[in-house]
Amino acid sequence: MFDYEARYRELKAQGDRGWAGEQYERGQIRLKATLDRLLAAGDLPPPPARVLELGCGNGASSALLAPKGFEVHGIDIAPTAIAWAEERFAAAGLPGAFRQGDVSAMPFHADGAFDAVLDSACLHCLIGPARRRCLAEVRRILRPAGVFVVSSMVGPPRSAEVLAGFDATVGHLLKNGTPYRTLKPLEALIAELVAAGFNACTHDVAANPWWDHATLICRLPKSIDNLDNGAPYS
Repeated sequence: MFDYEARYRELKAQGDRGWAGEQYERGQIRLKATLDRLLAAGDLPPPPARVLELGCGNGASSALLAPKGFEVHGIDIAPTAIAWAEERFAAAGLPGAFRQGDVSAMPFHADGAFDAVLDSACLHCLIGPARRRCLAEVRRILRPAGVFVVSSMVGPPRSAEVLAGFDATVGHLLKNGTPYRTLKPLEALIAELVAAGFNACTHDVAANPWWDHATLICRLPKSIDNLDNGAPYS
């Protein structure tokens, strides 16, 4: 498994502003544009909706939502990332609640606790059964008709360098022989989300030189009865 804690310690020690290092500012501009677009389109519930950021890192998405009046929560596997997010919010005088933990097991969050869950490029970091467990947890903690925004790499890789470390049979990027990212075709990702009980309502895909990146807006059915029998959202 990739050592996210070590990476966040390195980034913080270097004085970087977040996960993307020197690309952080460009990433924040794109992220703000995406969130503004989702809000304008009504794809996110309006403030003061309760929102959980999966793989929150140092709170990049949450820091854009909190000033708009959202009740923001975050979870990340790396203790340094959580401490960094808390420091960031304290310095800005923003309210937010962050917890170190595994997105595949969140017993500290109650059933139906959130109006929306944001995947901050976290799902594609999960390998094998961890993905199924994570999606089951997201389904559990979302209220009926809640929104799940998925931000994920989708494959296959475009560059020869990255493609050399790609196992197409399972959709894994490998580092030193160990899988560290999951890149599914868009259609396979949508099918995975639908099989987990979500309705993949809308999506868009941004191309880059390494791989495509998809943003999907998924909803749960409006009622518990529909949630249990897999009836479509309406």
